[in-house]
Amino acid sequence: SVSPAEQRTRFAIRLVDPVREWKFSPMDMESVDRWDAYTEAKEAMFAATDTDLSPWVVVKSNDKKRARINAMRHVLSRFDYDDKDHDAVGEPDPLIVGRALAD
Repeated sequence: SVSPAEQRTRFAIRLVDPVREWKFSPMDMESVDRWDAYTEAKEAMFAATDTDLSPWVVVKSNDKKRARINAMRHVLSRFDYDDKDHDAVGEPDPLIVGRALAD
């Protein structure tokens, strides 16, 4: 989950950075105008389908590196495996990773 301000920043960078311009499409700009509708639909989906058995987990992704690290920590924290190094894996930051309905 990324904030509207961060998404606009990423779009602006894609417009001027030749290495990233391939990531940009006209639909990206249209999505800015539809942000509220997309958010409403996302929240309705979470409310209708989130359960204790199969919860939706949201990763706040304004900071891509922290989001990716914490997403990996979340996945690794859900499984036990031989020689698991809890100190190396760490715990996911609850300010970044959490139940969708708790947001």
